[in-house]
Amino acid sequence: MAEFICLVKEGAKAEDTLRKDFDLAAKQSITVRESSTLGLKTQGTVIFVRGSEEGVSKCKELLKPFLLESKSADLEAAKMKILEGEEKALEGFGGIFG
Repeated sequence: MAEFICLVKEGAKAEDTLRKDFDLAAKQSITVRESSTLGLKTQGTVIFVRGSEEGVSKCKELLKPFLLESKSADLEAAKMKILEGEEKALEGFGGIFG
């Protein structure tokens, strides 16, 4: 599975661009979070895409006009927070359905 995480301006428009590409991009796992909720000082929206090599590559291409500069260490920290949140959510479902 391939991954791509980035910081973008116009988050709603960037997400909409991905979701409208029904052939490939919209079929990937796309997580969207405001940068401030992930502890980033830079204002913007974090988009984390997971999926096939081809699908992630298409998402990278579609997001180019929206990209903001960000440090890779900040994006890695944001990715870890997203994954931690998903893990906690799964643990919660396990408690309900376990």
